[in-house]
Amino acid sequence: MRNMLLIMKREYLERVRKKSFLVTTVLVPALMGAAIWLPIKFASKNNLENRTITVVAPSEALATAVRNQLLETTSHDDDNPFTDDSDKKESSKSPLLSPYTVNISTALDDQSRQQLRDDVSAGKLSGFLWMTPEAVKDRKFTYFSKDATNFTEQVSLQSAVRTALTQQDLAAKGLKENDIKAVMQPVSVDAVRVQKGKETKTSGIGLFLGSLMMVTLLYVTVLIYGIAVMRSVIEEKGSRIMEVMLSCVTPRDLMGGKIVGVGAVGLTQIAIWIALSVALSTPAVVAFKSMAGNIHIPVTSVIFFAVFFLLGYLLYSALYAAIGAMVNSEQEAQQIQFIVLMPLIFAMVIAQTVIQHPNSQLAIWLSMIPFCAPMLMFVRILIETPPWWQIALCLALMVGTIWGLLILCAKIYRVGILMYGKRPTLPELMKWLKYAG
Repeated sequence: MRNMLLIMKREYLERVRKKSFLVTTVLVPALMGAAIWLPIKFASKNNLENRTITVVAPSEALATAVRNQLLETTSHDDDNPFTDDSDKKESSKSPLLSPYTVNISTALDDQSRQQLRDDVSAGKLSGFLWMTPEAVKDRKFTYFSKDATNFTEQVSLQSAVRTALTQQDLAAKGLKENDIKAVMQPVSVDAVRVQKGKETKTSGIGLFLGSLMMVTLLYVTVLIYGIAVMRSVIEEKGSRIMEVMLSCVTPRDLMGGKIVGVGAVGLTQIAIWIALSVALSTPAVVAFKSMAGNIHIPVTSVIFFAVFFLLGYLLYSALYAAIGAMVNSEQEAQQIQFIVLMPLIFAMVIAQTVIQHPNSQLAIWLSMIPFCAPMLMFVRILIETPPWWQIALCLALMVGTIWGLLILCAKIYRVGILMYGKRPTLPELMKWLKYAG
């Protein structure tokens, strides 16, 4: 035990003192924050470049209605799910300027269409919406533009045309302008989470983003430090330091010290990230939270995060340590480690489905698989806490699997760290297990 503690201390201090530890500790949360915050910021502010478009319709009234709706919807978006009530009230007092300049026309002849095309090609016009009488009847329109992949603009145009046509149809049926405005008034739905008889006002989008963020963090940290264990074994095996160390410690102590030491580095990094999150709870972060839909992460979720990180790390680190003992270089390891990564990648991909349907049969059974449980069961706990027997069964299966893997991988480790030459085949691995037994 003393030897394992010494190896653990060496592995821990060696990594914490590196500049790369400091860089990743600061860089990873900064990149994750930017990846989440910037799209939300741009979406909430409709940060588009100034654009000039032309709406060509059969009547001036319809073209004007489309123009007014487009300017209104792109000036202040009341239906933006990332904007809370206080922001909406503030924006209504001082509405944002629309990035669009909209011209209207009723000339639907071929000559006018060709002229508009020439203007778009020359850059004088960003695009033009072509609304013929047949298109109005069929509700199918064409928008001509250089950047046909600007989906935000297409959605804005579609919304403006749909609203303008609806208003026109309601007016044709005899409704007055005030009645039409009342009918077209936007609605909002507040999400209230009910769990164990208690109601908590929350945001589905915010909870989704919070869950996805923590699952991504779990995936990245388990992956990074599992690979770190593998590389450590490969480096020491290649430099023959292992042979010297084995004269003083057993292979099991060596493996255990590496896994625990590198895992402690991961926990240290996560603790620093949590501390930074608490320290940076300034008005700027509060504003970010309001845009992100009021993300609420309970204390129990943080505890379960630590539990599943430890179990997931031990599970995958044992496998990575075995790979490191089997191979002689990182090139060989890259060909094998994909097998270990497959369940982790699968869990990451399916996590979005589990977030939306945490109590489905698919989510329940997949969260019981030890190799997927670190992320999928954690997602279920974060979204809607499952019955305690499911959590207990999941933890028991993970602990049992980890124990079995540690015994199995320790045998591979015991023989593999002193083996050099070609990469072992499956029959040869079985011989190793027999030798180490």
